[in-house]
Amino acid sequence: MEKEIILMAKSWKGGGYCTAGIDTTTGEWVRIVSDDAARQHAVTDEDMKYEDGTSPQVLDKVSIKWTAHTPNDYQPENYTMDSSYYWVKTGRADIDEIIDLHPTDFHGELFYNNDKKVTPGEIQAISDGNKYSLALIRPLDTKINVKRWDGNTRPKITACFTYMGRSYRYIKVTDPIFVMQYQDIEDGDYSLDNVYFVASLADPNPSDGDHWKLVATVLEA
Repeated sequence: MEKEIILMAKSWKGGGYCTAGIDTTTGEWVRIVSDDAARQHAVTDEDMKYEDGTSPQVLDKVSIKWTAHTPNDYQPENYTMDSSYYWVKTGRADIDEIIDLHPTDFHGELFYNNDKKVTPGEIQAISDGNKYSLALIRPLDTKINVKRWDGNTRPKITACFTYMGRSYRYIKVTDPIFVMQYQDIEDGDYSLDNVYFVASLADPNPSDGDHWKLVATVLEA
C-alpha cells in the first residue's frame, strides 16, 4: 500500500525521528512509524532515505509504502512503513498549498488540557473519534525560551504561546533545524512572529507514563 504525503514533521525522537505529514489525497494527518518497538517506533535516516541517498526534508512531497494502519490509544494517525522500499520524492509544497489542503486545526484545548503534558487517564476519557496527536496551529504571542540547565553548554529550547485564547508555557521544541539556530544564543526569551507550529503528542514518558506536548516543526507563514 502507498501514500503520498507532504512531510510536515521530522523531529528528534529517541535516536531517530518522529515523522508525520498530510495525506495529499484526503488532507488527513499521517504519522509514519517504524516497526522497532525498542526505539518507540522512531524512524531512522536509513529508514526514510531516497534512492540517491539523500534524506527527506520538511515540505517535501513523498510517496511512502506502508504495511498497516497501526493506531494506539494516543496516536490514531500511525501507519507502519514498509522499510523494504525507498521513500520517493514527488515534489515540494509551500505553506499556501498546505493550508488549502489542510486548514489550521482548531481544538478548544491543545491535546485535551492547558498543561505541558497529558496523563493516560485524560486520554482514556476521550472517545476514540475525538483523539488526535498532531495539529497544525497558528500560535500568537509566541516567545522562544533559551535556557541552559545545570551547567550544560547546550540549551533547552521551549516555546510559550497563545492558542485559542489559552496560554501554553515552555512546550519543548524538537524541530532540529529550528533548534540549531538557537544553540549559540544567550539564555533568554525571544519573540517569534508569523509562524505555524506542527504540534505533536509524544509517546509515554518512561518515568511516569505521561505524554508531553511538543512543537515538532516551526514553519514560517
